[in-house]
Amino acid sequence: MRRRVKIVKYRYLSKAKTCNGKWVSGFLHCKENKWYICNKAGAPFAFEVRPDTICQCTGLKDKNGRLIWENDICKYYNPEDKDGVGIIKDDYVSWIKGIIATKELMTPLFYLRCSDEWEVIGNIFDNPELIKESDS
Repeated sequence: MRRRVKIVKYRYLSKAKTCNGKWVSGFLHCKENKWYICNKAGAPFAFEVRPDTICQCTGLKDKNGRLIWENDICKYYNPEDKDGVGIIKDDYVSWIKGIIATKELMTPLFYLRCSDEWEVIGNIFDNPELIKESDS
């Protein structure tokens, strides 16, 4: 049985790396040309983050219950043996291995079709080798 998709709950969360390299998630805001992620309480519980690592949550979860974020690298397990690896970008999956389509919009209907077949295996910041491995 497929699970129901609750996209709205997480859709507006962001995550990014702090200057010391630690991932934080919460609500994104900018003040005086600096980017911050804070929890519901807001300041002073905010972390300054590197803007080049900011990722928005898709609102979707993988087969292990992990949230799927922009710039995640996901493994797709298809029962028809058409496994693939894709990078999540702007609500699209850019396939880098195993799937014929170059891009596919990650709509709720697309996700419902394959929700139990996705697994986050890394991200482009911490695991660039996963992209290189998939190219070969």
